[in-house]
Amino acid sequence: MSDNSLLVAGLTGVTAIVACCLASWLTSRGNAHAARIQVDTVTSAQRREAVRDTRRAAYLSFIEQAQAVSDELSAVEIHLNPSGIPSEELALVLNAHLDRHRQLHQAAFVIDLEGPSKVAVAATELRVMAGRLSTALTALTETASKENGDEFGEILHAYVRLFGRFAGAAAAALERE
Repeated sequence: MSDNSLLVAGLTGVTAIVACCLASWLTSRGNAHAARIQVDTVTSAQRREAVRDTRRAAYLSFIEQAQAVSDELSAVEIHLNPSGIPSEELALVLNAHLDRHRQLHQAAFVIDLEGPSKVAVAATELRVMAGRLSTALTALTETASKENGDEFGEILHAYVRLFGRFAGAAAAALERE
């Protein structure tokens, strides 16, 4: 009988050791899986926040450039003298606008890269309208006629509307993220 007791005691001990090891192994696998999920979640959240920050900075840069273009060109009528001949200041405004247009162009390309597509399309439309403003301002500088002034004013108003559309698209994109 003592042989059976020893055998039962041995089997019970081995079973306890195996059960303990198995439980430990399963627990460590569960903990490792939970840690991986937590790391993935944190990494994903950090990635989303980094994309959002990058987009926000790109949108802000573009908005600053677009606002500067709008502010500079809203005062163009002031630079026309009563006889309709462009003042020397108008040529300075044109040069400043061309420089701003280059900066706006560069900022628009960053938005094309950052996306999303609705914001990129709105930025491209605004960039194209700024190009039309350059053409109209050049024509106004060369010949300060009523027709050129009216065309410039219409394009400037369209630019301001597109600027509002871009700002709305950018705000909506940042809210969705």
